[in-house]
Amino acid sequence: MDYTLEDHRNPPKLRGIYYFLRCKLQKRPKLLNIEFTKHCNAKCSFCACWQVESPNEMTDYSAVVKKFRPLVVAVSGGEPLLRRHYDTLLKDLRPYCHFLQIITNGALLNENSAEKLVKAGVNQISVSLDYIGNRHSENRKIEGLYEHIEATLPKLAQKCYKIALNTVIMESNLDHIIPIAHKAKEWGIYVSYSAYCTLKKDLNEFMVRPGRFEELRRVVGEIKKLKRTLGNIRNSDFYLDNIPVYFQNGGIGNCHAGKLWMQVTPDGYVQQCSELPRVSHFTEYETTKVKKPACTKCWYACRGESEANPLAPRRLIELFSM
Repeated sequence: MDYTLEDHRNPPKLRGIYYFLRCKLQKRPKLLNIEFTKHCNAKCSFCACWQVESPNEMTDYSAVVKKFRPLVVAVSGGEPLLRRHYDTLLKDLRPYCHFLQIITNGALLNENSAEKLVKAGVNQISVSLDYIGNRHSENRKIEGLYEHIEATLPKLAQKCYKIALNTVIMESNLDHIIPIAHKAKEWGIYVSYSAYCTLKKDLNEFMVRPGRFEELRRVVGEIKKLKRTLGNIRNSDFYLDNIPVYFQNGGIGNCHAGKLWMQVTPDGYVQQCSELPRVSHFTEYETTKVKKPACTKCWYACRGESEANPLAPRRLIELFSM
């Protein structure tokens, strides 16, 4: 059975509440990040995925998702669209979560592949974009990538597909952050921001420098204003408010990795997050194997948004407006 455009755009809110309460009561993670592959067609300087092998990739992830039954599944890589029959992989796991998202660099995204994703039950197609113009193509080492994204995403938005940009806030793109929000609005799509972290490749050059903390605070304040006026920024105020805190302090404590969200590798192993060691194969996973991490070094959106209190009045408004 193919999923419809209505399924894609409007997952039932009551079902979402049910999944959230079940995760809460049964102490399951709300978010499950699944890597379909480590292989990637980009060569980003701040990521090592393209430099590693991806052996023993699973051919069906439905049993993994069925074990956790999370509120949200986010599929990523590497580049997930490199997997053969990616639409079948997605469709098989779709019945066991409320909301399904895929994160891609966009190079292989077109009207045909987007239609496959929607029919497979994907609720949001997220495309990485860190710079306006050719600098993004150069950073990802994919010739013509920005031009392809610029030509493709407005067409997908016109088909009423739910598209969002994923933008990493870092030293080298502070002056691109606000223009990206406006560009997303121009294209008819959403944008979600995440803070850069050194855990993937230990490169401090992308961390916002102390001399630009004031500029960072100004940018975050402007994002919050645009969130109200443009209506296309997906982040919670809670997450945004903590971005300057994270960069200024070099981290944020009290991480709930393994409790509120989890990571699954292409070969089916569970990690508390993408940057922490493997806990066990999903078939042998037990909650008792998860220990509270001492790590303070990230403020990824997958962490911060999972830690946002969904019952806070402002967050309730944000969630029901999505």
